[in-house]
Amino acid sequence: MQVNLIRYGLIWMAASVGMMLLGLLLAQFGVGMPAGLATVLPPMVAAVMEGMRIAQATREPLAGKAAWRNAAAMTGVVAVLTIVQLPLYWNNPVIVEARQTIPLVFLAGIFVLLLAVILMVNRLFLGHGIKLGLKRLEE
Repeated sequence: MQVNLIRYGLIWMAASVGMMLLGLLLAQFGVGMPAGLATVLPPMVAAVMEGMRIAQATREPLAGKAAWRNAAAMTGVVAVLTIVQLPLYWNNPVIVEARQTIPLVFLAGIFVLLLAVILMVNRLFLGHGIKLGLKRLEE
């Protein structure tokens, strides 16, 4: 079973925008969010929702290879969407400062490392979403 990558991307974008708005709201009260939460939570939410959809469609868990293939495809969607969004953030003062002080090769390395983390999150929570979906079907 193949994950619906368009739906995954839309859910990821909605969760990302929600995280941004939540961060702005919390900043008004002087409260900050953990730094990695905005990186991990959107793919987590999208992967669980897609896993639940797969469980409804197939009514069985995914094989290991298929789950990894789907997680890799979902990570590719995150990479493409992040690259597409990059021009929106390029002139943000924080990004400008980072570009001036951190070498571009190092920033690219951080991007690859974050994609590896997102791959693991996608794989873990895709399986979790399938388990939740199957449990819901049993009830």
